[in-house]
This record gives sequence, structure tokens and C-alpha cells, in this order.
Amino acid sequence: MKLLWIVSAALALATSTSVAAPDAFQASYTVSAKGLDMGIMNASLHYDGETYTYQKTTKANGLAALLSGDTLTERSTGKKQAAQLIPEQYLHHHKNKRKDRKDEFRFTTPTQVEGTFDGNAYQLSVPKGTLDMAALELHLMEALATNQALNYRLISKGKLRDYRLRKLGKETIEVPAGSYVCEKVEVIHDNNERETTLWLAPKLDYAIVQVRHKEEGDVIETRLKQYQ
Repeated sequence: MKLLWIVSAALALATSTSVAAPDAFQASYTVSAKGLDMGIMNASLHYDGETYTYQKTTKANGLAALLSGDTLTERSTGKKQAAQLIPEQYLHHHKNKRKDRKDEFRFTTPTQVEGTFDGNAYQLSVPKGTLDMAALELHLMEALATNQALNYRLISKGKLRDYRLRKLGKETIEVPAGSYVCEKVEVIHDNNERETTLWLAPKLDYAIVQVRHKEEGDVIETRLKQYQ
């Protein structure tokens, strides 16, 4: 199901080489499309000594689960050095009744990557500080807190990609977890066929509170249900 892939991509939007590591947390989100409840996403960041694990698991529910059995697991693991998180391994596993697709890689050095996407092996030379699509969310939180530029490099589907965002100002929104004053940010896409907007709450150390993605006339929303 395309829904979970879009949710994952929409939520993955940052990189930096000089940000501070966020505190450990757990969060859950509702996922809806066309006004219907489609799934739930659980996210958690844990530390174990000098290592970190950030994992997100999204599962379809209700009718969507019966029709597709869709699940998406995304995980970034790496080192915590002083105030920085340095990714080492990444997994993106999207599975349903029709397909079982993986995107996984590891940094063999700070500028070399080995991985497989959809069963095809690849190697990349990348700039130092390049991130995976999960770890970059953690860097975005601190980038907003410290007013850094939102221009990013990351690896996705076996390729090195650029992401750019821009701030749209403050906005107060209501989500299942409550009311939050948020920093509103949009992704700068290469075409006008897609729109991705994020709301991040300073009260929660700039955790993502809501994401709205528009594509081909469809609107998918991910909204915070619980955070601790």
C-alpha cells in the first residue's frame, strides 16, 4: 500500500553535522486518508550507552488491514558521540499481501555506503554527515531549536538525495494528543504535484505533531496521539 511509504517519506526530512541529540522518547500517531482511519504509527528513540536506536512501526488497521495487511518498519541505529547522533545502519521494510520490499544499508566509513534496495546491491560515495531517512528526523528537531538552515543530504532507495525545507511561521493546531503551538514547515518538492507540510512543537522539543501530504488529489494526515 502506497500510504505507508508516503507517510515514511513525509516524516523523514533533515540532516546536520552539528546538532545535539534529542532525549529518548516514545510517540504514537494516527494515520488517515480521505477522512478515514487507515493505521497507527509508533515511534521510539532509545539509548544504550554510546549507541542509539530509533524505530518507527506503521500498521494498517480496520478495513485497510483486511485488504492489504500492510506494515512498514523503519529503523536507524548508530553511535552517540557527545551531542551528536552518527548513523551506522538503516532498514526500511515495507510488506503487504502483494510485496515484500527492503531498503537497507550501512556506513562502512563516514563517506562510503554499502546496501541493497529491492534486491539490488549498491555502493555509494557520500559527503560526510549524510543521514538515513529515519535519523534525519532526530536532527531536524535540534535544527529547528537552534535555527539552523534546513538544507539536507540523505540516502533513499539506493541514491544520494537533497532535501530542502522552508519555515512558514507559527501555528496552533489540535491533534488527538492536545493543542500545540507549532513551527510550520514545508518540503520544497521538485514539482507542483506534491505538497508536504509538517507541524513541530517546541513544547515537545520540536517533535513532529502533524504531517499533511497531498498528492494526485489525495490527502494523507499523520497526527500525534501520545508522546512521552
